Amino acid sequence: MSCFLRALPWMLAGCLSSAIAASVFAGEAPIIVTATRVAQTADESLASVTVITRADIERSQAASIGELLQGVAGVSLVSQGGAGKLTSLYLRGTNPGHVSVLVDGIRMGSVTAGTVAWEFLPLAQVERIEIVRGPNSALYGSDAIGGVIQIFTRRGNTPLRWGATASTGRYNTRELAADFSGGRNDSWLSARIARQMTDGFDARQPTIEFGSLIDEPDKDGYTSNSGSLRLGHRFADGSEVELHGLQTAGNTEYDSTSPFANEDDYLQQTVGLSVRTTPMEPWDLTLSAGRSLDERDSFRNAAPGSAFTFNTERRVFSLQNDIALSEDDTVSIGFDYHDDRVDSTTVYNETSRATRALFVQYQGEHGRHTLLARIRPLDDEQFGNHTTGNIAWGYALGKQHRLTASYGTAFKSPTFNDLYFPAFMGIPSSNPNLEPEESETLEIGLQGRAGALEWDVRAFRTRIDNLIVFDLATFLPGNVSEAEIDGFEATLSGEVLGWTTRTAATFLDPQDRNTGAQLPRRTRRSLRVDIDRRFGKAGAGATFMAEDSRYDDSANTVRVAGYGILDLRGSWQLTDRLLLQGRVDNVFDKDYQTVDTFNTAGRSLFVTLSYESGT
Repeated sequence: MSCFLRALPWMLAGCLSSAIAASVFAGEAPIIVTATRVAQTADESLASVTVITRADIERSQAASIGELLQGVAGVSLVSQGGAGKLTSLYLRGTNPGHVSVLVDGIRMGSVTAGTVAWEFLPLAQVERIEIVRGPNSALYGSDAIGGVIQIFTRRGNTPLRWGATASTGRYNTRELAADFSGGRNDSWLSARIARQMTDGFDARQPTIEFGSLIDEPDKDGYTSNSGSLRLGHRFADGSEVELHGLQTAGNTEYDSTSPFANEDDYLQQTVGLSVRTTPMEPWDLTLSAGRSLDERDSFRNAAPGSAFTFNTERRVFSLQNDIALSEDDTVSIGFDYHDDRVDSTTVYNETSRATRALFVQYQGEHGRHTLLARIRPLDDEQFGNHTTGNIAWGYALGKQHRLTASYGTAFKSPTFNDLYFPAFMGIPSSNPNLEPEESETLEIGLQGRAGALEWDVRAFRTRIDNLIVFDLATFLPGNVSEAEIDGFEATLSGEVLGWTTRTAATFLDPQDRNTGAQLPRRTRRSLRVDIDRRFGKAGAGATFMAEDSRYDDSANTVRVAGYGILDLRGSWQLTDRLLLQGRVDNVFDKDYQTVDTFNTAGRSLFVTLSYESGT
């Protein structure tokens, strides 16, 4: 592939970096559930996966989920300002709405916009993140063209303990958190609250947009109040029941032109209940139900006409049966239902849509061969029947290497905004005749181990038909485009000379097949290197992140320059229970942007003090 040849210099740089150091995320293969909806180790999965644990999060000292995920293989984020400002995630070069996002198994995101507000998700409440790259509509339905990201909240499974954390840093940033967790007599409980505040900086440079000047040279602040709860019990027969919830609410400020809104009050919430049992020895049954909310009130002080509300709700239910045919063969049969609803001051012609789907999945191992096949017939209340599927194969090349190949299809239904958003200032802005976007992806991969180093390379091609874009001929969204994304990902991790590291390099050729232009806001090349080491009670680490240039528009006339930034961090275990951490972000005070005219943070120092009780 052409992108592979252009990628060689960056790939060699990434491999060299890993050869002399080693990964914040390295260690024994963790257990994952997102790739197949059945527990397995990450190295057993035929999909391209990344798992980030709570220990990884704390060691990295990341301030947000966006900062944590930026530069992970296949992942790129762009932000329209600082903390709490609109953040879009591109997985393998697909659109921000082409990734399914789950919190503890509950689908979340705005029903109207069709995307997730990454900027509001509280990292303080996160226990683990699983990233599965590649089409997964056969398991998760609409949206999973680029992949699936599942976030798990904190869970208590240790003796009773409590802890507290306080952080402070540049831009008058402050964060306070407290948690309580534990497990006893087959029951567990985890509860955590956190408050994050920052005065921020000016989110946007002066610019002309839609014929109006945007120039608000002020500080754009952000406040987040979040909490999470998980409690459950395991019965004598092995059955489990668990209740979980996550909520974050607050305020964010941004720049716009008068009289339009420049401030939002928001609420994000997920609540779910799950039951797991084994009716008979080869049969595991899982039932889960829940809902997610995405609510936003936008306004401008002293401008009553600027206020509007978008409240969306998603109700979900799932039934899954896992049947072990033999020690090496498993079949999963399930049913998924979700109901999307809109309650807004903006009047939509339709305000609800339900989807029902069956899925069947087979996993098996036969000698050196590993097989996976799945199919999902789905009934969308509005768009009728759609069937998606995946097939994957792995072949063990001895004990240290494995070859993989896969093919999968996926789709995305148009959003409520695409279909029903009312005329804006008298101009039609939606199209009820849109069809779902459809995709197919072919991938080959090779994984292996060399001494203390583990490596994984993947090459893929994704083609998306009926891509929804703004049609200049009609001034409406339309199925007028086709996209083709050629990609190559490489990761290398391990431990050398006491250092642990993970290097991830991604190379993309994301094209609009109708025009030959590069898809907007995608970077062709990215590289991330994380290194960490312990020195007795002290710890030291660094992250280097680099991205190539990108275009901010579909015509490729507005270019946003590439960048490279270095972050440093350190820690000192003051006592057995007291930990002091500090980090310097953007050490060389690089002035860069990921979206044209929107500012990013300069060199910043942050200090954190954490206390954890004894058991």
